[in-house]
Amino acid sequence: MRGAFLLWLCLGVVGSGCHREVASGPSSRTEGLVGRTLPLLASPALRLTVAGKLGTRTVPVVLDVARPLSMVSQECFEGGIPPPEGTVRAPEIAGGFRAWPVVPLPALTVGGASVPLRTAGVSGEKPCSVTLGSDVLEPYALTVDPLRREVTFTASRSREAYVAETSASDAAREVHRVELSREPVGDWPLLAARVAQGESELTGPFVLSTREPFSRLALGPAEAQGLQPLETAANLPPRTFAVDSVDVAEGVGVRPLVVEAAGRWDSPSSLGRLGPDVWGRFTATLDAKGGVLVLRRPRVLASEASASRGTEALGPDNVESVGRMQGSSPDSGIASGGGASSKGARPDGLSTPAPGPVAALEDTHDAAPAVSRPGPAATPSEVSREASSPSGAPSSRLTPRQRCADAHGVFSEEACYGLHVRREPDGTVSVVGAVFRDLPEGGRVHLEPVGAEGQRLEPGCAVGLSFPATSRGLTTQHRLPWPSLAQSLPACHAALTQAKDFRLSLYEEARQPECPTACAFVTETATRRTVCECQPTPLGEGVAAPSRKKTSREPPPEERELEPEDPR
Repeated sequence: MRGAFLLWLCLGVVGSGCHREVASGPSSRTEGLVGRTLPLLASPALRLTVAGKLGTRTVPVVLDVARPLSMVSQECFEGGIPPPEGTVRAPEIAGGFRAWPVVPLPALTVGGASVPLRTAGVSGEKPCSVTLGSDVLEPYALTVDPLRREVTFTASRSREAYVAETSASDAAREVHRVELSREPVGDWPLLAARVAQGESELTGPFVLSTREPFSRLALGPAEAQGLQPLETAANLPPRTFAVDSVDVAEGVGVRPLVVEAAGRWDSPSSLGRLGPDVWGRFTATLDAKGGVLVLRRPRVLASEASASRGTEALGPDNVESVGRMQGSSPDSGIASGGGASSKGARPDGLSTPAPGPVAALEDTHDAAPAVSRPGPAATPSEVSREASSPSGAPSSRLTPRQRCADAHGVFSEEACYGLHVRREPDGTVSVVGAVFRDLPEGGRVHLEPVGAEGQRLEPGCAVGLSFPATSRGLTTQHRLPWPSLAQSLPACHAALTQAKDFRLSLYEEARQPECPTACAFVTETATRRTVCECQPTPLGEGVAAPSRKKTSREPPPEERELEPEDPR
């Protein structure tokens, strides 16, 4: 099927014939990138984009396993695009076909390796970018580490090889092997997923997508099964669904989640696409040719009931300790054409959020206060009592708390948090935070800035990462400080620019009130003003999912006339 499809693509080229390099043997296409680990470009949401060079120009290179044809945007050509050598008519994942002009490319390198791509289709995207499709990526398996924000290229292997690898048990990580099939026309990878909203469920094949950060759900089939989209302004088509869960295997997925609504999804073979907002909760190996998606994450264990705590001191052992774990355990996967898994339970482990303003926090290693206030600083035990009980008295409520396995298989609450710090090519510092346990109330991780000599800095500003209520595995990446902070909190921006590293300090139950999604936050000590940089969602930049108490309905006529239309 694959060879026939590529031949059909070549026959679709009009003019000077088929100039694509897809006819070369697998060995010639895999030599360049096999064994290479490349950093993903810094972004709050997980995106499979790496740095490359098109001729002498540095360009972002998007990895898209679901696109048959590699693409280049016209903005990458100074002085206009070169004359097309022909056209290619290629299938689209949402259904139908589209014709693309094909142009010759300058030499393309990724991670210092030459990519055998001599021609590409021209897209109308405004920013300059190159998209590598399955014509280049098919021979590779991509392993994405969401904590380190890296992608590793290895040669594709057989499904039997993955079965043998994931059969052994491991104390540190659970491993889930999900079967992939291939779409009969476009040849992109499909997997089975179940989407649940209340009593309604939709189960079927979805396109495994790596290009866009958000999953997408076909509107017609979803509404036919009783799923209700979120309301929009009058006379506008639905844009999003707020669903309770998206699962790809028994208890393996995300809950809750906002997904895009696809009004035009004419594909007879799929119900939408599944993006990094689902599989990016795991260390994922995507092997479309081998027909396997392998998902790895730290094991969790529900602790016995213990007194709830508002804060936890986090030591340096938590930095990256979870992100480097290796090993596997018995798999639990469903075939891409198989049935749905059962509904996932509500994330276990309830805790009491800290009331009011954030208290002054210090860890047991004499760390700087993560957030300070007038008066003497509180000890961890004092803060814990404050957070657990508004009156300041110790709380008698007993709650279970999940513990996570570290690299050695030892369970603790501290192993549920990960931090990866790296210096970006432009000299700035980015941090990636991860929480590997369920967050029924959300949570925030406080960070300690460190100077060039390893000394703790006192910037006069608290800095940290905030997470919404969600299931485990959420990560977020931010430059500290981010550029717009220079306008909103200039003193904090100047102070944090001196930081060369960050360390985990403390964890608090409940998210930062000013931060609706997964965000970085900075609080100026003197003014108590907090500014956030948040992940985008299908609802917009940093817009949280609404609390859904009832099904959507059309607004009454008198309300429709008062609702403003979205900007066009």
